[in-house]
Amino acid sequence: MAYDYTGYGKSNGSPCEENCYADIEAAFRYLMEVRRLQPEQVVLYGRSLGSGPSCYLASRTAREGRSVAGVILQSPLLSAYRVAFNFRFTMIGDKFPNVDYAPYIKCPVLVVHGTQDEVVPFWHGQDLFLALPQPWRAKPFWVEGAGHNNIEALLRPSGAFVDKLVEFLDVHVSARRGRIQPPVIVPECVPFGQ
Repeated sequence: MAYDYTGYGKSNGSPCEENCYADIEAAFRYLMEVRRLQPEQVVLYGRSLGSGPSCYLASRTAREGRSVAGVILQSPLLSAYRVAFNFRFTMIGDKFPNVDYAPYIKCPVLVVHGTQDEVVPFWHGQDLFLALPQPWRAKPFWVEGAGHNNIEALLRPSGAFVDKLVEFLDVHVSARRGRIQPPVIVPECVPFGQ
C-alpha cells in the first residue's frame, strides 16, 4: 500500500511532522482494521523524509509488543536538524528524530544509502544503522557512487536494487515464508477486471 503524506504529492493540507505521523497511523490502522492484516505482515518502507514516520511506527509497534515484520529505510536521516548540523544529541524542536526511535525498533531493518548522497549525507545511514539494536540489523546496502535521487536508476540495468529488496524480504520476513494467513480481499483494492 502506498500513500501520500499530508501536504505532499497530491494530498491537501499542510506538511508537518505530526501530520506525517498521523498519516502513517491511519494507513497502518486501515491495514489492521479493514484489510485485517497482522503487524507481522507489514513491512514499512521509508525513503528520505519518509524514514521518519517509518521509524516512528516501527518503534511504537515494538513498544506495544506487536512489531511490524520489517523496515526498509532508503536514504534515511538521523533527524531533520542533523541534515545541516552534526549534533551529538537531539535538539529541542528537531523533527523526525529517527536516531532516538531506532533503539526501540524490534524487527529486521535494511538500510539503503548512496555513498555520494548530496541531500542526506551518507553518514546518516551509517549512524542510523549503528543506532539499531544489533539483532535487528540486516546487512546494509551501501550503493557506491549513488546520490539521493538516483539509486534505482543507477541499479536498474543490473536489477541489483530489486534483488536486494527481495533478498531482505526472503531472509528476514517470516510472513513471506507463509507463516501468516493471507490478507482479507477488499473489493476497492482489487484492480478492475480481476
